[in-house]
Order: sequence, then structure tokens, then C-alpha cells
Amino acid sequence: MRIPINRDNDHELLGFVISVADRWRALTVFGGILATFASESDARAHVVRRGLPSLAAHWQYYDTSADQWHTCLIQEANETTVTIVLGYVSERGAPTKTLSADDFARGDILTLE
Repeated sequence: MRIPINRDNDHELLGFVISVADRWRALTVFGGILATFASESDARAHVVRRGLPSLAAHWQYYDTSADQWHTCLIQEANETTVTIVLGYVSERGAPTKTLSADDFARGDILTLE
């Protein structure tokens, strides 16, 4: 079960934490993997510190249909979908792809790790 992490002053959703085996994973608002920790408190602190700023970082996207990793940027993100721009620069005409929970359930991965 994903545990939401909200900012204290305005309750904006910063991301989630989830228990995976004996570790804790810090996730973005759309469920992208930020990092994995030994403790829930460390994962929560990471979401507070890096959840929203991470949306401006370069990510790695694994496309199961092509069996290939791509560097990408986040164009738009919410709790149900994320739109990525494939490549290092978001410019007019750059290829984009919108991913949903179904894509992640099928095995697609979006991660900073």
C-alpha cells in the first residue's frame, strides 16, 4: 500500500513511500522510483526533500515493448499518469510518451536509481 507524503504547510502531495520486502521505497507523485532505504523514516524524509524537485531531473525509462532504456524528462505528472519527453532536452517535436499505472504494472519502469 502506498503511503502519501504531504507538505506540512499546504498539504500538497509530494510523493509516496511503499514497503518492498524489508526495504522502503521513496516514490514520486506518479509512482516513479526516487530511491530505496532501510527505514520508512529515511524514505519519508527523501520524498519531502526530493519528491517535487526530482520532476526536473533526467530519468531513466525502461520500455518493455522495445526492451530498451531511454533517458527522458518529465513533461507533466499527476497521480494517475506521467508524460515524458524522450531524450535529454525538451524541445518542439521531441518524442513524448504518456505512461499510466497499467504501463508500470506491465513492467515499464521510470526511475532515478
